[in-house]
Amino acid sequence: MAEAVAVQLLGDARHHIPVLAEWYKAEWADWFGETPLSEIEADLRAVAQRAQLPFALVALNTNGQPLGLCSVRDELFEPYPHAGPWLRGLYVHTPYRGQGIAGLLIAAAKQHAKPMGIDKLYAATHDAIGTFERAGWLGFDSVLHERQTLTIFATKIG
Repeated sequence: MAEAVAVQLLGDARHHIPVLAEWYKAEWADWFGETPLSEIEADLRAVAQRAQLPFALVALNTNGQPLGLCSVRDELFEPYPHAGPWLRGLYVHTPYRGQGIAGLLIAAAKQHAKPMGIDKLYAATHDAIGTFERAGWLGFDSVLHERQTLTIFATKIG
């Protein structure tokens, strides 16, 4: 990792929500389609909790600029309805990829979930398989969701 990175709750860094929403919309343009940025920002504000689900985490550089984020949500994921909560929206801004930031976000999500009594987290991905494997998560199933095959991962907390 080229520079020091701090991970903190999005609830403590709400002023970054507009740029984070822009990153999400650009990265997942097919998913968000014509969704206005204001709706994406509202969703991020909704997960900017501190001591309960849902919560989100943001990675920041030493200057306090955002590098990436993820959230943990206890929402129904229709292709895999019997599991949760889910680590979702794991994103590292393109210039900062390959520096271990995603791994820091994943580890921080586990650490923050533990005092909430969460004993297992799940994730579904088609393009971050190696990231979750390096973080020690177990890929144990796959599902077809919106024309993509997603690998389902899980990790125990504690």
